[in-house]
Amino acid sequence: MPRAPLERLIVGFWAAWFTLVFLTNLCDALNALGLVGEGWKFASGNWALLLQTTGIYRVPTPIVVLLFAGVVAWEGLSALLMWSALGSRGGPPEALRASAVDRAFTAALGLFAAFALADELFIAYHIEGTHLQVFLALVASLLAVRLLPGAGTAPRGRG
Repeated sequence: MPRAPLERLIVGFWAAWFTLVFLTNLCDALNALGLVGEGWKFASGNWALLLQTTGIYRVPTPIVVLLFAGVVAWEGLSALLMWSALGSRGGPPEALRASAVDRAFTAALGLFAAFALADELFIAYHIEGTHLQVFLALVASLLAVRLLPGAGTAPRGRG
C-alpha cells in the first residue's frame, strides 16, 4: 500500500477519535451545567469521574471546573490539529506535511502524558492503564506514519 493512504487513515482515525472525545466531554459539561435534558445520553461521564478522582485531596469545585475546561479545550485543539494535518499537503502527491503531523501528535501525546501524570498524582490507578494505552497507541501511530516504507518523503518545512 502506498504510504499516503495509510498515513491518511491513521491521522484520519485520530482526528475522528479526538473529535468524538471532545464532543462527548463537551456534552458532559453541558449536562453538568443543566443545559441539556436529563435523558441526554451523548456524554462521557468524565465530569463525575474527575470530581471523584480529585476528591482524594478535596480539590475545590472551581479548580475542578478549570481542570475539566482545560482538558476539553486540549482535546478540541488535538482534534483541530489532527484535522489540519489530514488536510495538509507534503512532498509527493497526497503525502501529509510532516510538520503538521508532528504538531498534531505533539498536542495529543502531551494530553495523555498529562493524564498519566495526573493519574499518579491523584492515585487514580484504575484509569491510568487506559491513558497509557492511548499514549502508546499514539506513539505507535506516529512511528507508523513516520517510519513505514516511503516515510520521510513529506518535507518538514513550514506548514
